[in-house]
Amino acid sequence: MNQAEVEVIDSTELAKRLNVPETWVRSWTNAKRTSDPIPHLRLGRYIRFPWGSTELREWLNRQLSVRTEQGH
Repeated sequence: MNQAEVEVIDSTELAKRLNVPETWVRSWTNAKRTSDPIPHLRLGRYIRFPWGSTELREWLNRQLSVRTEQGH
């Protein structure tokens, strides 16, 4: 996917697309709470997510791999 196909979305939209609570998204964005935070952009006080980006896709794949290895 090239950069023109990356959509910048907020935490509410990411939560909808991943079918998780928005609080979960916010928690996984915080580097103090996890060693592998969700890739995001900080625009002042706003946090946005690069939907369709290589970084986010790789992060999702790592999460799936970890859950599968743990038997979830």
